[in-house]
Amino acid sequence: MNDRPRKIYLPIIYLLSWLVMTVVIFTWGPYAYQVTNPVTFYSYLFFVHAALLGGYCWGQTFSGRGTRLKIDYFKFVQVTISISILYFTIKLLLTAGGDLNNFILTFKDANKSYDSSSLRQITLFSYLDMFFVPLIIIAITNTLFSFKKIKIIWRAIIYILIVLLIASSIGSATRSGIVQIALLSFAALMLGIYNKNTILTFRHKILIVFSISSFIVGFFIYFSFLIKTRDVLGYVVSKNPITKELPKDGYFIYKITPPEVHQLINRVSFYTSHSYFRLNQAMNMPSKGLGLGLSNSFFVMDNIEEFTASTKLKEISYALRLDKDFGCPFGEFWSTFYTWIASDFTFPGTIVVIFFIGLAFSLSIKDSLTTLNPFAVTASCTLFYFIFYFAFNNPLQDGQGIMTFLCIPLLWLFFRERRKV
Repeated sequence: MNDRPRKIYLPIIYLLSWLVMTVVIFTWGPYAYQVTNPVTFYSYLFFVHAALLGGYCWGQTFSGRGTRLKIDYFKFVQVTISISILYFTIKLLLTAGGDLNNFILTFKDANKSYDSSSLRQITLFSYLDMFFVPLIIIAITNTLFSFKKIKIIWRAIIYILIVLLIASSIGSATRSGIVQIALLSFAALMLGIYNKNTILTFRHKILIVFSISSFIVGFFIYFSFLIKTRDVLGYVVSKNPITKELPKDGYFIYKITPPEVHQLINRVSFYTSHSYFRLNQAMNMPSKGLGLGLSNSFFVMDNIEEFTASTKLKEISYALRLDKDFGCPFGEFWSTFYTWIASDFTFPGTIVVIFFIGLAFSLSIKDSLTTLNPFAVTASCTLFYFIFYFAFNNPLQDGQGIMTFLCIPLLWLFFRERRKV
């Protein structure tokens, strides 16, 4: 396939719109947050978003490249599908169904499902997932990207796998797995449409709009259900879990919505915005050194401490210092990707990091639309998810996250064709 001369901006427009919306929710949502220095805080967010856009736009000026790996693309995808479904089947058999067993239990006792989920326990599969989950994501994203160019039997296997993964996430009474699969699948499908692997008719467009709308409605129903039945923070009232303050009096959205959804509005607002409050707090903390790539991931810091007995990296981390000051365990509250990466490169340095992430995202899209490159396709989808997640946390918080959201883009870059002189 020839490189397409056109420039594609819809992906970055979508992501920037989402990131700006989370800032809007933080600023004008039902909870009032006190920002120490509004000018500095909002200027920083402006430059972060500008850097992301700048990196992406620069990447669009380059031509896409292929891969130095000499592989049969479709056979490679079929192999990844085969290994993925085989591993998932073996995992289900050896764990007697795993979290799927608790699918119905979640709707009866979500707390029990959550407490007994595989996510709360360290097993052999916790380590095996580090290597097989990235392979599953490669299989899913490339199948959805290629769509009708992949034989229907292989597509059917991927559809079944996606359903089982979502059902497993429900069986563990969690949301993150559903969001991850949804965003990766959405990114792959849109990339395939750009590449004309899927030609949309009017009927297809109606079906897509209906499917996305149904998924969003269903997800919020599930989200609301978990709020009522499994609140891991232990709060059943409307108080902000961090500030301990009630929502704003007479909040305007309350006036146009029924009382039954106000708690859902509060929780959605809290989940999508409280990380910015933590970012503001971190920006007013003194620096205690630079981790240089090692203090933005709890998984990395914890393993280094295990082998060296040194807690220096954890003492550097802004996010962990915030947890310590607030007296909460790791992971209870989010801190934005910017907070985590600032522990490695300072807050001004994060602007540079974000610029190169935007550049990598842009180049991976160009490569995906130039040649049949499975790593470019998956890299673009994982970077899409990564950027979407900026407002919440750093996806590299566990081994599985590092292998998926760091190693896959690195594989794409490593095997990328060198520029011809």
